[in-house]
Amino acid sequence: MKKIAIIGGGACGSAALIELIIQSIAANLEKEISFVLIERRKKAGYGLAFGSKQRTHILNTQADLMGIYANEPAHFAEWLKEHGGKYRSDVKSESNEDNAYTSRLLYGHYVAEQLDENIKKAAENNIKVERIEAEAYDIERLENEKLVIHLTNNSTAEVDEVLLAPGTPKPNTFKQFRDNKHYIDFPWPTERLLENTGKNDHVGVLGTSLSAIDTVMSLVDNGHKGKITMFSPDGMLPRVQPDESNGFESKFLTLANLHKLKREKGHTPRAKELFRLFIKDVEKAEGKSIDWKSLNRDSKDQLPLLEYDIEVAEKGGDTVSNMAYSMRYDTSRIWSWMSLHEQIIFTKWLGRHWTITRHAIPLHNAKRLAKLMKEGQLQIIPQNNKVEFLDDENCFEITTGNDGVFKIDKLVNATGSAGKLEQMDNILVQNLLKKDYLKPHPIGGTVINPHTMQCISENGGTHIYAVGHLVNGMLMDVNAVWFNVKTIARLASEIIFKTTTNGHI
Repeated sequence: MKKIAIIGGGACGSAALIELIIQSIAANLEKEISFVLIERRKKAGYGLAFGSKQRTHILNTQADLMGIYANEPAHFAEWLKEHGGKYRSDVKSESNEDNAYTSRLLYGHYVAEQLDENIKKAAENNIKVERIEAEAYDIERLENEKLVIHLTNNSTAEVDEVLLAPGTPKPNTFKQFRDNKHYIDFPWPTERLLENTGKNDHVGVLGTSLSAIDTVMSLVDNGHKGKITMFSPDGMLPRVQPDESNGFESKFLTLANLHKLKREKGHTPRAKELFRLFIKDVEKAEGKSIDWKSLNRDSKDQLPLLEYDIEVAEKGGDTVSNMAYSMRYDTSRIWSWMSLHEQIIFTKWLGRHWTITRHAIPLHNAKRLAKLMKEGQLQIIPQNNKVEFLDDENCFEITTGNDGVFKIDKLVNATGSAGKLEQMDNILVQNLLKKDYLKPHPIGGTVINPHTMQCISENGGTHIYAVGHLVNGMLMDVNAVWFNVKTIARLASEIIFKTTTNGHI
């Protein structure tokens, strides 16, 4: 009998166990497979992302894309309709449930419920699912290809296959401040953030992305009265998501055209070619030429841009944002067709601008941000280039390019998830990296076979898999549940195939 371990019980780990159970039952594998879920928290299904007790922490994706089942994206929206719908206090919607943005905690309840139901189905079908409440800190590969997982409860688990789903690892940047009581190294869980900041402190937030915005929401929702200053190299806020997008259908930047280009020109898609096709699509839809340089938001005053985005979002979005959103199902395929060289060029040249357009702020939160900025409580500063702690003044000093020097009472590292393996503050990841069980990808995350999600490394063997943020270099949209459940379906099919055929037809 094969034993499959899932390390991590957040959304990705839960989705993986659910899909594996479904496929195992369908394949009548009760005598051939068993599972163990390793999660250090008492409750599985939540993780850091969906365990926040702040009801104003809302999802960054609308409900009809958040189904935990790979081929049922609307399942969460259907569940929501059966559990109070858009009239709940933890649902933000100006339209219907399909387009609603719910609290993260409500989504966590949904995932936990679906996990429990599927574990019960496994038991009814005589498929064993074991739960271990501990943290995995190392894996040892034996000569017989078995894997031994070392756990913080002083026990081990010997398994045949391991799926790494550790969730969002916090970054290990600014290590020099780790023991400073005025520094919060990660905004999650929010209890740490709130316990270490005073209501009247001037709080500095490193980052202007969605994680940083959640940090601001946490502070003001709990009565913060002091100033909040967000710092980042470019000072760019994400754009704003409409509750209901006007939609967009690409005519030029399509999979068919890119495949034709590859077939006729004999090379993979290049970053410049992608951008040119993007321009053609937008300008065709707009019926005019566009001054693209004028759309660069780097180091510009963000309030008028935010107010413009809110106005546009209330009307269903503009062509640029709607096109980026409409491409969500194709971007990973396009990314996989590009060479590493072109991926690096795209990341350096267009990556930041793509990110703020593709991963936008829900309209509800955007309006709150604009209000805070207009009232003067929140400001956004670009070009931060030096951060140090002044012992004599007991505060942080942040030096910026254009706006001078800022003195901050408390500093929060909300720069987002660590991209590269060596920057991930996770003991298991670091131990696997040292043993060459994981191979770093040049852009970020670990190297995998994108068709099966199997980790590829010199010493790791063929029985370790990874999903979510751990594969952020090779795949795009790994911070989106809908994308991760699709990759998980492929992974589960691979494991079931290996179990039923032992790798042979």
